Amino acid sequence: MKKIIVIGISGAGKSVLSRQVSQDLNLPLYHLDHIFHLPKGEMLDRSLFLAEQKKILSEAAWVIDGNYAGSLPDRVAEADTIIWLDFPAWLCVMRVFRRSLRFRRDKSTRPDMAVHFEERLFSRDYAAFLYFVASFNRKVRPKILTAVNQRSANTDLIILKNKQDVMRFLSQL
Repeated sequence: MKKIIVIGISGAGKSVLSRQVSQDLNLPLYHLDHIFHLPKGEMLDRSLFLAEQKKILSEAAWVIDGNYAGSLPDRVAEADTIIWLDFPAWLCVMRVFRRSLRFRRDKSTRPDMAVHFEERLFSRDYAAFLYFVASFNRKVRPKILTAVNQRSANTDLIILKNKQDVMRFLSQL
């Protein structure tokens, strides 16, 4: 395992798992959210985002945390391992909300996010994000499934469905 992508629904623990895998295997870690989110709620232009991703993919080893379904096929094509956190949406909505409350009190709880990132609880954007998480398995999961099914025969797929699966995986790493 030298080129690993960690994908799945928001709130499943992609960033936490990515940090642990990166640390355990001594691989560089890249959080796509950190690249994508700019100051003042702005987002990186798609072409610039793809250029940044291409630079990362050209490196010899990495762990990449994040979905970004539009560019997922590029990461799948380069990865030797895909770790998919395929968790229930209802659980992840609760975890996202709890994470947001912690982040509001202490920004250091989200090292995967750029320092300037702000989550505005109870805003329209935040409500839309919670809806995105709630509908993820119905709307985005099929795109992930399509991308994952296009992987090379040499690419390992590890599907983790709950916290116990994650803990078992980490203990065997």
